[in-house]
Amino acid sequence: MPRTHLLLSLLALRAAAARGVVPCTETRKRKCCGDDVCEGPEDMNNCLADCPGITTDATCGEEPHSDRGGRGLTFGVGFRAASAQDCCDKCKEHARKNPTPVGRKGPCNSWTFCGLPVCWGLDTGWNHTFGECWLRFFEDPSKPTFGQRGALSAEYRRKFLHTRRACVDDQPGGMSPGWACPPTHVPWTSGSIGGPPLDLKTKWETSGGWGNMRVHRLDEAGKPIVETCTKNGGQPC
Repeated sequence: MPRTHLLLSLLALRAAAARGVVPCTETRKRKCCGDDVCEGPEDMNNCLADCPGITTDATCGEEPHSDRGGRGLTFGVGFRAASAQDCCDKCKEHARKNPTPVGRKGPCNSWTFCGLPVCWGLDTGWNHTFGECWLRFFEDPSKPTFGQRGALSAEYRRKFLHTRRACVDDQPGGMSPGWACPPTHVPWTSGSIGGPPLDLKTKWETSGGWGNMRVHRLDEAGKPIVETCTKNGGQPC
């Protein structure tokens, strides 16, 4: 890391600590950034790892920092929702109006929502923004697949730091002006309706690149478990 970026990182961490936002460590696991609870002074601008957290009812099967797959039913750039709950409700409404599968597409049981001002991505042809709501269909909602999930690896963030030309000031945590730089975590939230309860304590990491996104489950030390790797819609790496 360049000295200038290192200095900015240290200054930002000190500022965050002054506001009561401190990272979790092996000895501090509660009331810290990384404990899966969005509380106190934490918000999306200083602790994306915890915030905004789950904002939908239990029937939506929401998992923050995830982008589920499935066969597309809407084009989210032009199909908008006011909140994650609204996106989930639109999925339920689609299923109510379209209960019978047509061809390879069925009633909606998977949804993905952009709840940040900008949901950063590698597809530079689009600038994904707040409100995008992607509705999809899984043949088996108990076995959802993910294009992205959990944290974005440090290597991934370094490799694609300048994918967007507007990324000129990468702040610690990825909270850059205009959200133009890769954040620390997948910016999307998504859910499966009709699937099993999720184990939200399990940690995931996304790496890879355009057309070859890779998702690993992390061990207790935060290291990727090689044999859990999936790519391109759930296929083994």
